[in-house]
Amino acid sequence: MGVDRFVREIVFGLEDSFVSTLGALTGIAAGTGSRYVVILSGLVLIVVEALSMSAGSYLSSKSAREVFDRRQKQDSSRVLQERVDDGMTIDDVLVRARLSKKTKARVLQALAKERALWMKEVHRCEHRYAPAVSGSPIAAGMIMGIFYLMGGLVPLAAYFILPLERAVIPSIVVTGVALFVMGVLKARYVGGHWLKSGMEMMLVSLSAALLGFLIGSLAANLL
Repeated sequence: MGVDRFVREIVFGLEDSFVSTLGALTGIAAGTGSRYVVILSGLVLIVVEALSMSAGSYLSSKSAREVFDRRQKQDSSRVLQERVDDGMTIDDVLVRARLSKKTKARVLQALAKERALWMKEVHRCEHRYAPAVSGSPIAAGMIMGIFYLMGGLVPLAAYFILPLERAVIPSIVVTGVALFVMGVLKARYVGGHWLKSGMEMMLVSLSAALLGFLIGSLAANLL
C-alpha cells in the first residue's frame, strides 16, 4: 500500500491534533494555572481523542469501502449499454439481424470482453480519485490514531520542559511552526502556493490558541 492511500488520515490526524490539543491546553493553562493539571489533561485528551479518531476513521473507511465495493458489483452485474433504446436490448438487435447462434455468440463474447476491459478502467479511475476510499480500514484507523498521538505531543512538549507561565508561548510557537511546515508540504504534494498554504494552517493554530485562552480565562473568572 502506498502512502498516497492514507494522505487523508495523515493530514487530518496531524492537523486536528495540533489545533484541538493546542486550543485545549491553552485554555486549561489559563483557567487552572496548574502545570500538573495541564499535563494530565493533555495526556488524557490526546489518548482519548486518538482512540476516538482511530475508531471513526476505521468505521468511515470501512463504510466507504463497502459502498465502493457494492457499486463495483452492481456495475459488474449489468451489461454495459444493455439497452439500445427504451424498448430494445442488444440481444433483440442481434435477433432482428438474423444472425446465426454461432455468430451471435461471438458478437456477445466480443462485447463482453470490451465491457470487462472498460469496467476495469472505470473502477481503476474511480478508486484512484475517490478520496474517501483508503487502502485498508484497519490501516487507516491505525495511521489516524498514530499521527493524532504524534501531533498532540507537539503542543504538550513545552509543558513537560518549562514552567507553566513560560510554556504557553513556546507551545503556541512550536505548534504554529509545525502547522506551517505541514501546510508547505501539503502544497508541494497536492499543488498550490506554499506560503499561502503554510500561513493558512498557522493562522488556524493561532486562532485555536486564542479561542482556548479566552474560554479558559472566562471560565476561571466565572468559577
